Amino acid sequence: MEEITPADSDDGFDQDSEQDLHSFSQSTYPDPDTVVGNPWWSKAHPPSSPAARRDGLLHDLERSHGGSQPKANPDLSPYHVTTSDGSVSQVLETRLANPYLVGRYDHASESDFALPEEDDIDESLSGLSQSSSGDSPTKSQPLTLRRRGRPSGRGRCTESNRSRGGLPRRSQKGIKRGHRKPLEPTNEFKALHAQATMAFIDADYELAEQLTLQAILLNPEMYAAHSLLSEIHTARGDYDKALAALFNGAHTSYRNPEPWFTIARLIIARADDDDHSALRDALYCYNRILVVDPGNIDALHHRAPLRRKLGYKRRAADDYEHLLRLDPHDVDVLRSLAAIYTEMDKPDRAIELYDQSILHYQSVDIQRTSTFSWSDVNIYVELFAYQQRYAEAIMKLKSLSRWLLGRRNDVLWETFSEDDREWDLDDYPRRVLVHGFESGTYPGESYGSGMPLELHVKLGIYRLKSQDRQVEEATARFELLKPHDSSSKARLYDYPDLFRDAADALRDTGFYHEALRYYEPLQEISDSVDTSYYADMAACYKAVGLGTEAGDCFRIIASLENDQSDKTEMLVRTEVDERDKNEAMTASSLENHTTSRVPATLAMLISHQSKQRTRPPDLNRELRARLREETARALYGRTQELLAQAREDNPEAIAQWMANSQELVDDFRAHRGFFPSDKGLRVYGPQQGRDDPELDSAVAAGDYRGIPFSSWLDLMLEYALLAARSHNSTKAYEILKIADDANVFYCSPDSMFLIHVCWFTCALIVNDHETSCSVARWFMKEFQFVTDGYRLFSAVNRLCDGGNSWFNCGPSQKYVLRQLKAMDHSLVGQSQHRISFQEKASYTTRDDEGNPIQASDMDLSLLMLYGYILYLGKSYSLALNYFYRAFALAPTNPTINLSLALAYIQHAFKRQSENRHHLVTQGLTFLFTYYDLRHKSQVQSEQQEADFNVARTYHMLGLTHLAIPYYERCLASQTDRYGNTGVDFAVEAAFALRNIWAADEQMTQVLDKTSKYLMM
Repeated sequence: MEEITPADSDDGFDQDSEQDLHSFSQSTYPDPDTVVGNPWWSKAHPPSSPAARRDGLLHDLERSHGGSQPKANPDLSPYHVTTSDGSVSQVLETRLANPYLVGRYDHASESDFALPEEDDIDESLSGLSQSSSGDSPTKSQPLTLRRRGRPSGRGRCTESNRSRGGLPRRSQKGIKRGHRKPLEPTNEFKALHAQATMAFIDADYELAEQLTLQAILLNPEMYAAHSLLSEIHTARGDYDKALAALFNGAHTSYRNPEPWFTIARLIIARADDDDHSALRDALYCYNRILVVDPGNIDALHHRAPLRRKLGYKRRAADDYEHLLRLDPHDVDVLRSLAAIYTEMDKPDRAIELYDQSILHYQSVDIQRTSTFSWSDVNIYVELFAYQQRYAEAIMKLKSLSRWLLGRRNDVLWETFSEDDREWDLDDYPRRVLVHGFESGTYPGESYGSGMPLELHVKLGIYRLKSQDRQVEEATARFELLKPHDSSSKARLYDYPDLFRDAADALRDTGFYHEALRYYEPLQEISDSVDTSYYADMAACYKAVGLGTEAGDCFRIIASLENDQSDKTEMLVRTEVDERDKNEAMTASSLENHTTSRVPATLAMLISHQSKQRTRPPDLNRELRARLREETARALYGRTQELLAQAREDNPEAIAQWMANSQELVDDFRAHRGFFPSDKGLRVYGPQQGRDDPELDSAVAAGDYRGIPFSSWLDLMLEYALLAARSHNSTKAYEILKIADDANVFYCSPDSMFLIHVCWFTCALIVNDHETSCSVARWFMKEFQFVTDGYRLFSAVNRLCDGGNSWFNCGPSQKYVLRQLKAMDHSLVGQSQHRISFQEKASYTTRDDEGNPIQASDMDLSLLMLYGYILYLGKSYSLALNYFYRAFALAPTNPTINLSLALAYIQHAFKRQSENRHHLVTQGLTFLFTYYDLRHKSQVQSEQQEADFNVARTYHMLGLTHLAIPYYERCLASQTDRYGNTGVDFAVEAAFALRNIWAADEQMTQVLDKTSKYLMM
């Protein structure tokens, strides 16, 4: 006879892990080794009442003790029995106290949950008897069972005992297979469970535990009791026992996955990532769920990463592919499969799955493909790069980017593979030279500016590593990182990983000078530097002959790794010896790779800057400054020559002018002194204590690089206007933001005025309503209590064709209200400040002495502006307050009277208006006051305007018989449409009359008005 052992699991479970799992039971219930374990007991014998279970076991004990009848021992609990020899039967006690121990499941495989044959059950039950000795089993002498299965020589089913249906005859006796529905709980269980619940609510955990254990003894198949016991242990802080109780209770709720999910979450939450024993426990829980429900998506989602952590990558991939069959084209699953198949060195399978999903997503509307994102493009092309198929990676990256940016039908670029000009930020200078390309066919954001910066760098890396190795294209992609930018808003601080990737790619391909341009800025980011970083940078310094810098890097590595100093010094001497040999070669290599992609003058500057790295550190600083100044002057002179042609919309001149201007702007932006991080230091001049002689001398002379600051500003504003005319609003705003942040312009009111005039002009060119409103508010802030500032705000909003959403939006309304409060605050006396105002006024304009400028009189334009904002927000009653304030100041103003009239009439149309007739009457009163004031004017167009507005108001009220005479007067006073006498309302009046007659089916009148006034 052999003792039963758990079967091996497909997921790497062994006997030890089985014992770990069932250690939960041992912490709450009696030791399972004291009883005869039988995995099939609870399946063949479903739970019944305690009395029935006791009677059945007493019968077994009678057989095992030679026919002696066991009897109950009154000194023990009702579940302890005494045999004829006086020994207490541990079997019956343990069987009744912990029914799970007779039904322990081993988590080997799905087949272990099938119901065995009756012979198996009988053989298992026969293990309860010990015919050789009459002693009852004890903890020190555990009973053992035979291994599952039949003895050798005994067939499962022969032709003699097989029924016509193909099953053994015994299987047709009505035995129900599988788990059975538990019996209804007894009344005693319900009472104990209710008392335990009340004790738990009262925080009497000891009593609650005792009552719960008694309830479990009565009906152990009730999950609610085990769950309550788990909650009790949790409240005590004994999480191990809580988890054990929940684990035991989960077996009673076989088809309910929630307990297993809860147990798995608790196990993972308390385990470390490298605790494989705990991960196997959690994996067991998900296996139990999937045995019952193989299509449970949540369980598959949790089991797959666990299998991957445990090293079962093949099975993890199977789970993810099963998820793809259940939920096709799930991008999260695709990303996980890409990682697994890459680890398994099978990227082709991941590419195949991605190809199927991409075809699916491209077949539906692009608005519905939000799940497929740029991250998936990045992962997909990396699968090709993993196999060093860089040409295919470049082609796929461009094609998918084109599709995501809405240019899938742009077939022009499908066959264009010479370079990557398609993904330049601007149409000029390269994209416009492609035959068949038409600027403006697609939005500018659907080209280079729409592609993420990560993919730009990826494209450059693939170009470097491809077979043809297009260095110029690669460096053009890397230049988008702007390694020369040293301001506080440089891209270095947002994308240090991209700088490292670009530098590593350049170093791996032998372009050490270019690699150092991306390595060196990373020293500003402490989190991005480690020993490998300094080792790579030292290799570049060594290659270009800078032994001193390489030695510094090795010393840092030695300090980080506590290395020996003599070893480091030896390496340094080796690099210094090779410096002279590599100097000429590296300088020549840089010149060859830079000259072909930048203007000649700038290439010369870069060459000089690169060569000075290999020279001694005492190089004349003035010489370098003079070289940079000469280069900047040459570029500026070239821009002045091309400016006239660029203003005449010459494409080639515009492209060349913008390229040269961009180089100058980059040079200006690279100077840190113009862009201090502290707003309080945005004043230039040597008196500020700044240790920057170059900047101080430039400020004293009023120029930079020999170019006056006013010329720098003109260059930037001209660049912004040309970019706006090319529908590149992003570039235009970027240039203006540079000018706005520069302290040399910030302290000049005239320069700031020109910058913001150009800013809202660019916004009007590209019809950007939001930006125009934002810039117009700057004029109200800088010129507070000036009527023209408020009028400009209204005019800019009138010129934008974007509705009134930004005119009366929340920020605009709050800003104008603050201006209004500041005006009221400055006009009332000091005694009224505390009574009428709860906050201080925000004065934004100051005089030469630094004192705030206050309003001297009430401003009608500001009152009417805020009233119009409220009016457009349909707050008519609130708007009337400010219209009345303006009316009190100018009662004979026609515009104020018309505004009051329309506010009253529009308020009458609202559902919550109380007296509509009174409101309409009030409105008509102001309307005819407006009418009389206009007809006193000698300007014919103003009289025609009054006729049209009265007619339109009657038409709005549905009084068409009163509106028709005023429309006719408007037509009779028609002005010359092509003259300069003002606005002509005849066309609008004729169209309104046409609609009125058409509704009345007066077709003759309709044709007359149409032919006379509405036809060209």
